Order: sequence, then C-alpha cells, then structure tokens
Amino acid sequence: MTRATIDRPFLVQRLREWSLFRAITLKLPWQPDDLLTSSNWLQLMTAAGTNPEATEILAEAGRTKRIRNTAKATLNHHRQS
Repeated sequence: MTRATIDRPFLVQRLREWSLFRAITLKLPWQPDDLLTSSNWLQLMTAAGTNPEATEILAEAGRTKRIRNTAKATLNHHRQS
C-alpha cells in the first residue's frame, strides 16, 4: 500500500481521515486534536454524525462557522429525540 500512495499526498490524507471517521463513528479510540486538525470535509461529515463527544468538540472549536452550526444543530436534534 505504501508504494501506491507514496506520490499521492491527497490520497494519504483522505485515507487517514476515513480511518479517523471510522474510529469516531464506531466509538473506537481517537484523539480530539486529530479531528480538529483534519480537513473541513471530515469535520463537516463528523459534525452531522452520531458521536456526541466529537459533535460537542466541533460545536465549540470546528474550523468554520458552517461546521460549528452543523454540530450545534446535530446536538440539538439528538437532545430533542
């Protein structure tokens, strides 16, 4: 796998992010700093997800206003359910 990705930094980043997204979704161990330094794409996908810990982190410290608002809306939706 290393040979297939060595000259493709975007692919390497996206594979890392999919692995992080999987860990967050399945409630496996993950680091908040990894989420906060991830791309807008991953933060937005996670903000709309089902992991309350990750959603709370993004509601407070997501990179963009859209990410923070999506996370807040997700939290409100889960609280009302």
